[in-house]
Amino acid sequence: MLLLWLYQALPTSLTRILLTAGLCVPCALVIHGIYNLYFHPLRNVPGPKLGALTDLYAFYWNWIRGVGYSKQFDRWHKHYNSSVIRIGPNDVHTTQVELYDVIHKAGSTWLKDKSFYKHFGGLDAMIDPREYRTYRTHLAPLYSQRAVDGLVSKMDDDLAICGQKTTKMAENGKAVNMARVLTTLSTSMILYNLFSMDISLWECNDYHPFLEAFEHIMAQIWLFLSYPRLATCLSLIPGTSLARLAPSWTTFMNSCAAWCDEDARKQRASDDQSIRDSHSKRYYALKHTDANDKKSIIPAPLDELFSFIAGGTDTTAYTTGCAFFYILSSPSVCRKLVKELDENASFIRNGLDYHKIQTLPYLNAVIKETLRISVPVPGCLPRVVPEGGITVGSFHLPAGTALSITQQAISLNQDIFPSPLCFSPERWIGPAAAGLDKWNVAFGRGSRQCIGTTLAYLELRCVVAYFFSRFDMTLTAKNGDGHRWVDRFVAVNLDTVEVLVLSDRWSGARY
Repeated sequence: MLLLWLYQALPTSLTRILLTAGLCVPCALVIHGIYNLYFHPLRNVPGPKLGALTDLYAFYWNWIRGVGYSKQFDRWHKHYNSSVIRIGPNDVHTTQVELYDVIHKAGSTWLKDKSFYKHFGGLDAMIDPREYRTYRTHLAPLYSQRAVDGLVSKMDDDLAICGQKTTKMAENGKAVNMARVLTTLSTSMILYNLFSMDISLWECNDYHPFLEAFEHIMAQIWLFLSYPRLATCLSLIPGTSLARLAPSWTTFMNSCAAWCDEDARKQRASDDQSIRDSHSKRYYALKHTDANDKKSIIPAPLDELFSFIAGGTDTTAYTTGCAFFYILSSPSVCRKLVKELDENASFIRNGLDYHKIQTLPYLNAVIKETLRISVPVPGCLPRVVPEGGITVGSFHLPAGTALSITQQAISLNQDIFPSPLCFSPERWIGPAAAGLDKWNVAFGRGSRQCIGTTLAYLELRCVVAYFFSRFDMTLTAKNGDGHRWVDRFVAVNLDTVEVLVLSDRWSGARY
């Protein structure tokens, strides 16, 4: 009756459109759902039925529940008593960690999943191995050990500013928001590599507007990357956090565009030899060559800024903040670390000697344990099963299946790391550490390992060494009873890492 009424009441062309859509769309969804559940090649792989039915099940856990989809995997592996579970229509997660070497070995044919990375952009999202090698080779000298050694003086200068701001807040009886201090520091370091001109983020008394905008973007951008159409619809609802993303994005991009223009202007006006090496210098130098194939692959500076700032800032600042939390929550760890730093204060206090700092055994153990337990990139980074498929456990996964082994599956694996939720740097020292470095996978492995690994280690070691050598600190009540985080592609702390400075041991001042 309803269809007949519609047919009589509406113009013929509109009636046909409405009836066709009203019948075809639901039917297509039902047929697609039936296929996913009962006819898909992965139909026999155990896992939640809603996950097998639709990718929106991940959206439910990430956005509606807000607790993170990847945090459910361990529970489901136990519930289904299987090392392999189906987490999406074409997505599988496994805890068979030995496959990690197979996937990430040199010359691996396991490519990144295009459907997952297509909205990300940047170096890490490149699928084609040849294009990736071209782009990475173009940038690699900026992130080599030699280049990072050359950044120590920049790190020393930034830490001196951090120290001044920290003592000023301590003198005024204020707590220090370490998350913001560390974000400013990490962003300052990556901008130094991106541009040949100096960009200061320390001039503001509080928090730079650029970083305010960046912080808001990072809290929401994962939804746009994972579900762009859905996120666009939600952003149209007034008053929502997604609706407020547009002004933040405008602030971020306007700043980046202004920096790109100014850097390009200065490079045109200066002698090439006087310009500091950077992403932008390498791009503009490329424009004056005949390497057309390379030109078609290397993006303009403005196009790559977000991915490099996000990759070079959020994970490092988050991990360093976690180091502060775990060290200050573990009195015995703090005592051992401070003792080692006191014994080697001469090359921390009187200018950073990074060659010596990076050899400190307990400091290195603290950094490795922080990278393990904090899981900076906790979710799926899927690779596509190559031709011929693969058998995992008792299940054959055909070519084209998206397979993930999350960092959590390795870093929190009690067979590799006994008592995995216990912060224990000692596990990385002495005979107990034999073979563990193989499972230090925070930066990935193989040819697709994070290009900024050496820079991240510089920041982690120097920041922890500087602050714990100089200041006696304690956590405030804002940190809660434990480390709480949520998966937003990168891990995000739910509690502010905030400290009270009790004394400056270099000057002898007490607060």
